[in-house]
Amino acid sequence: MHTVSNIIADIGRGCLSHNMIEDKFSYRIIFFVNEKSNGTKHYIDTKYGDLRKSLENIIKGYLTVTNSVVIAQITALKGGRCVSMLSRSYEFSLDEYFYQIYGRCKSENENRNITYSRYAYAVS
Repeated sequence: MHTVSNIIADIGRGCLSHNMIEDKFSYRIIFFVNEKSNGTKHYIDTKYGDLRKSLENIIKGYLTVTNSVVIAQITALKGGRCVSMLSRSYEFSLDEYFYQIYGRCKSENENRNITYSRYAYAVS
């Protein structure tokens, strides 16, 4: 599972690699809300000090049990060109959360017994 802290750390590495002072730039968060076969693109502009709050608001405001939210890019303008701050995209979905609650693994052929922390493999 990804956390907002993972994204903030990735942005910090991006600023360091592009030799940027974090709080001197405005950032654009580009994200997608995907539900079944439909996806909508959104963006929010923010300052460095408000990045965590903006990311949390995106996840809280758009994530539901029937869709996923993908933080695709976070960019800044440096010297007139758009610079990407992330090394990858980050997907947020409640599927993995529910898998952990019910003790199921991502693959359907193995289930986890939460009480004993053992894995049981289904024989096909």
